[in-house]
Amino acid sequence: MKVAIYCRVSTTEQNVTQQVRYLREWCNDRDYTISRCVADTESGRLDLLDRKKFRHLLDNPGADAILVYKLDRLTRNWDDITLIEKYFRDNWDKCQLISAGEAVDLSNAAGRFNFRVLMALNCYMPEELVERQRLGIARAQKEGKYKGRPKGAKNKV
Repeated sequence: MKVAIYCRVSTTEQNVTQQVRYLREWCNDRDYTISRCVADTESGRLDLLDRKKFRHLLDNPGADAILVYKLDRLTRNWDDITLIEKYFRDNWDKCQLISAGEAVDLSNAAGRFNFRVLMALNCYMPEELVERQRLGIARAQKEGKYKGRPKGAKNKV
């Protein structure tokens, strides 16, 4: 099988090296041929259609499948789940979606259900994290323990 690898990280400070290395080995173990490797640094919260590299890959896959490390590397945007499912369902005979981390089969009802559940979890978790952070910040502000970041300050990780 010929695959196009799609790797994504959320910030320009991160890199895809680890994903690429893992997926190359994953393909090698299965005797898959890699047609190309696309590295993307645009946020998973950005609409898929607004991510130029991914959109170009969908328009010109040049492979039997698009391979991702995990489904959350595609998106964490609720609206994109339907777009991804529809694209691959409509094009399954030409180009499939493969995740090295999860079983994906959009050719049948059970596979689509599994995909929807996994993608829903991928979207839910970051949203819940933000809600918890907001609650914690509000509590800390009421207790006088949190004044907020100075304007222009960036998170240090």
